[in-house]
Amino acid sequence: MKTAIREDLSQFTERLQIAAGSNLDCLALYGSAARSEFNERYSDLNLLIVLRDTSRTALDQIAPAISWWTHHQQHRPPLITTEQELRSSADVFAIETLDLITTHRILAGRDLISSIDVPMDLHRIQLEHELRTLLLKLRQHYLVSQHDERELQGTLAKSASTAITLFRHALIALGRPPAESKREVITAVAQLEDIDPAPLQAALDLREGRRIEAGIDTLYHRYMDAIAALVRLIDQAVPKPRAQRPDRTSSPERIG
Repeated sequence: MKTAIREDLSQFTERLQIAAGSNLDCLALYGSAARSEFNERYSDLNLLIVLRDTSRTALDQIAPAISWWTHHQQHRPPLITTEQELRSSADVFAIETLDLITTHRILAGRDLISSIDVPMDLHRIQLEHELRTLLLKLRQHYLVSQHDERELQGTLAKSASTAITLFRHALIALGRPPAESKREVITAVAQLEDIDPAPLQAALDLREGRRIEAGIDTLYHRYMDAIAALVRLIDQAVPKPRAQRPDRTSSPERIG
């Protein structure tokens, strides 16, 4: 991480502490910057602020610090929550919470993150949802930008981080040893049956500014094929519990 970014984080931490005072429970850096995989071109500085009170008055107090961070320094706005919200939302944000637990750095306050419990059955459901959503969006983008290699290349580069994050969580769902770095995830993916890691490697190379030899059109399809294969693997190897159908024997009562 460059010195300028470290200075931004240091200044924001000081500004937030002064503005929030005793209302600040925790300020944490998470994501690629906390893993030392920050890419200045594509990565954001992801911050989580945990406040004791999130009333209008409390938010107004920290607004100048947030404005400095987002408008003056041009960084992504932080997420703002309370400890109770953070813990109770682990069921609907299972992937995000698990990533937050495994990769975070406390900049100020208490570590409220490491002790959060993540329901892994719901983690598996969210994983498949996110994978299928990514695949649908990639297909849409291909049809819209079919003959625009620059657009397709940009999509591969931008989506690489998300795709590799989902592959990392797929390894977790399949009971495989956890992988930390993006390159380690790709190496581990190579051990999965019927999944070609090469398009993931190429997409990451594009994200990191490296040249690739494969044609973009062919690479894009191989990339989608790898994601589709992972969806099938997760669906078969880690079956989701089947919910009961709603009772359709009775009709809703008419009004009027």
